[in-house]
Amino acid sequence: MKHSFYFLVIGMLIGEYIVEKMLVKTVCRYSDFFKKGPFWRRGVAGQLSMAFFSLLVMGLLGFGEQFGLTLQNTDESLWLILSFGLPFALLFSLIAFLLMRRNRSGELPMPAAEWMKNRSDLIGHVVYCFTMNGVGEELFYRGLIQGYLSVNMIGFMMLGSFPLMFSTILVAILFVLVHLENVRTNDETLAEYLFMLPYRTIIAFILGITFQLASSLLAPMIIHNISNGLLSIAGYVGAKNNRKIK
Repeated sequence: MKHSFYFLVIGMLIGEYIVEKMLVKTVCRYSDFFKKGPFWRRGVAGQLSMAFFSLLVMGLLGFGEQFGLTLQNTDESLWLILSFGLPFALLFSLIAFLLMRRNRSGELPMPAAEWMKNRSDLIGHVVYCFTMNGVGEELFYRGLIQGYLSVNMIGFMMLGSFPLMFSTILVAILFVLVHLENVRTNDETLAEYLFMLPYRTIIAFILGITFQLASSLLAPMIIHNISNGLLSIAGYVGAKNNRKIK
């Protein structure tokens, strides 16, 4: 069996990185709104670039059904959202709320939490998380990468009676590791990245498994957005009594 698809996956990662950096840099060059401010502003350009690049490569590969660009299996997607994604999102949001509420030092846990300090950025960040945060990333990681690997990578491991595909495992690990980029760009410190590691690992596998089960991007996109949106609200509500937040 040929393994040239590994090189294609690496090319996808490098290509998406280059396209995203070029788009973000271009947008920031002509707009102080995106250049100066919390992460979500740059995130908008990043999500759009990921979506564009993903759809471009999917088109070059023939828009196969493995990429999950379908509204079929909506009943299964809805079931996965309600029984799998939403309970986790609510549980982790509660944990985040309690951790933020216990923070009495006046220091916010993440640099990206600058969005909490004024109303316009608060609204922008919450809207971004609920509507865009999962679009570009899911198109790229679950749709393009996991979808491509699912038909080119043989093998799975059994979790009880559930066959967890190697492609799902690989993309979940990749998703977690890629967020180390936040450390390089100073959106997180290494300690903050490690603090978020359990959440990102669990959500990465939840998103991967829902895509594997539903063969559609609908469920992982919605779960991703709901999870990040509820997490941002929980973080703000839990920290609103912090003396540095107005």
